[in-house]
Amino acid sequence: MQSANGQSASPHTGGRQQRGGSFLCRLGLFAALTGLALPVLTPLWLGFDVFSQFTIHFLILTAACALGLFTRKGIGLALPVAIAGVLALSFWAYTHRLGGSSQQTQDGRIRVMSFNTWARNKDLKAIAAEVRRQKPDIVGMMEFVPPKQKLLDDLKDVLPHVGHCMDLPHCYLAFFSRWPIEKISGKSLWEGPPYLHALVRTPQGRVHVFVVHTLRFPWLGSQMKQMRAMARLINRVKGPKIVMGDFNSTPFSSMLLTFERTTRLPLRTYVPSWPAWAGPFPQLAIDHILASPGFRTVSGPYIGDNAGSDHFPVILELSNKNAASQDAALR
Repeated sequence: MQSANGQSASPHTGGRQQRGGSFLCRLGLFAALTGLALPVLTPLWLGFDVFSQFTIHFLILTAACALGLFTRKGIGLALPVAIAGVLALSFWAYTHRLGGSSQQTQDGRIRVMSFNTWARNKDLKAIAAEVRRQKPDIVGMMEFVPPKQKLLDDLKDVLPHVGHCMDLPHCYLAFFSRWPIEKISGKSLWEGPPYLHALVRTPQGRVHVFVVHTLRFPWLGSQMKQMRAMARLINRVKGPKIVMGDFNSTPFSSMLLTFERTTRLPLRTYVPSWPAWAGPFPQLAIDHILASPGFRTVSGPYIGDNAGSDHFPVILELSNKNAASQDAALR
């Protein structure tokens, strides 16, 4: 048999290529299934929890490689299917994008915004514009470094009640509220993460709001200690609670699952919010909002525009159906 250039082509070339593609598919399938299985061993070693962060990606790779093997098209089909799956995840996140809110919330509702603004982000105008566009009632900001202090004044006309913990070491958090803050405190350099705790007087009653920012990989042991310590602190607080922040954990992670189970605060968010520096391709849901069972999610969760940050803000709207009874517990 002659090739186009007159040289002999081996009749076994196509077979070798097919076997090579099949081998890569089997290898990919093995890696994906291993990635899905390893988090089960997290009680033995916390390092295995890293794999849980990529559960969706391992599922995509499993499906892609299985399809390549089933159709006998090997890696030639599996690779584009895997890429399409990752892009579809970003597209799905963008179907939850909130372009802005036309009006403030109605009575009985709270619009919550959690936004890691990124320490290196200097575009304060974009951050302020995004907050104004979304019209939240309460906002928690992470990586709120001293140059961002100007935002406290820039947003005062829409969110006049503010607090921050920049006076504490390694505590770069800020809280903005449309409603009066009865008291606010913060803490850093303890066994838990840096946090702000505000008691907000909403029209529905008083609500405890926590803004947190935990450690991330590779400091998994310290991160889990932070999660547990913060959960214990929150459990000592009586009354309706909202917790927001950058948890550096996806809903599949034992970190976040431990926090949710311990506090008994349902997780309200699941939309990928990071990274934003790669363009419109967020992959991991690590920014979250949790709220007491008495709150009902009426809208969201959504992501907004990143406004120069490496995270997208996370937004949702809550209704407190048991405000009166829960507020009584604060008295």
